[in-house]
Amino acid sequence: MTPERWQQVKAIFQWALERAPKERSAFLLSACGADESLRKEVESLLASHEKTGTFIDSPAYEAAAHLIADEKEEFKPGQVVGSYEIVSFISRGGMGEIYLAQDRRLNRKVALKILPVSFTRDMDRLRRFEQEARAASALNHPNIITIYEILKANLTHIIATEFVEGETLRQRLARGPVNLNESLFIAIHVADALAAAHAAGIVHRDIKPENIMIRPDGYVKVLDFGLAKLAEQSTAVASDEALTKQVRTGSGMILGTAGYMSPEQARGKAVDARSDIFSLGGVIYEMLTQQKPFDGETPSDVLASILKSEPPPITQFAPDTPAEPIRIVRKSLRKDPEERYQIVKDLLIDLKTLQQDLEFQKRMARTSIPVETPRAAIHTAADSPASIVPTGEVAESPTSVSHPALS
Repeated sequence: MTPERWQQVKAIFQWALERAPKERSAFLLSACGADESLRKEVESLLASHEKTGTFIDSPAYEAAAHLIADEKEEFKPGQVVGSYEIVSFISRGGMGEIYLAQDRRLNRKVALKILPVSFTRDMDRLRRFEQEARAASALNHPNIITIYEILKANLTHIIATEFVEGETLRQRLARGPVNLNESLFIAIHVADALAAAHAAGIVHRDIKPENIMIRPDGYVKVLDFGLAKLAEQSTAVASDEALTKQVRTGSGMILGTAGYMSPEQARGKAVDARSDIFSLGGVIYEMLTQQKPFDGETPSDVLASILKSEPPPITQFAPDTPAEPIRIVRKSLRKDPEERYQIVKDLLIDLKTLQQDLEFQKRMARTSIPVETPRAAIHTAADSPASIVPTGEVAESPTSVSHPALS
């Protein structure tokens, strides 16, 4: 069994353990789909677990135990790694630890993503860490975090990126509702970033509020290409259309954040640009409603919801939401990839068109001139022969007069 296959088996096994024994068969049918060998492998582990109570004696779990034991190793402020001096710890994610550091050569702040030394024994994790560096460094877009350098200091693997001040979209959501205009602004920036990534043959595969950074000036950056997958193709650059047809996930390993996975990603199937579209649709839904589109008490419950359930109507949480953003989100969240937007550029067009329509409506509202009485209306147009009302007729006064430039 390959390491990637083992990761897939282990993930489904762990999710199955969270369910009652009588529910596991149905869950495995849903999670494994048509992959009968995968289902049998998980069933075998479940049977072994029921018999022995655990299977942590397996080599894979011994390795995992070593990783967990070593995971406490940290870098301290003032410590020098390569040409960077550690300033402070920022966060820890599935692909490594993030530190704020000072570039001693160029005297600038940087963010260092550091893969702990203990994880270098996990060849799959190391491969994905290096893949992130290659994927993100190939992109040059204002809405995508910039890679400065990829280096190895002793046994430590490091990605140095621009340091983005601000807050994540998750933090922004925690502060309170995000109105429609702000939601569109953020979604357009993310879609623009994805369009550039997809054009370069890269699928992000982990679009979620935690990976969307909002600077103090409102500008948006897409972070963390740790799960990005390069398209399998002979040409150096792919169009969105080619990417939709050609990218594959390799082993079918389940990677991503449960609440934002596409159905095909949740099943460990091949993913393409349309998977990112689904994830972005989920993010837009959450911005509009303050609710996650798919939720549950356990990861397996969330996956089951993604595979089988439709999210509650947006109007249930935000009754004043216009029809068009509802349509856009609904189309993005279709279970069948063929029914979604096929390329992110089409989604981007709809988002920008909606934004322009809303801006036009605001301008119209600002430039409308209220007319208080019919007398005022007649007085306003008294110099115009066309405004003279014939004797015996009553002039109808509109409630407002639109600005001539917008008529």
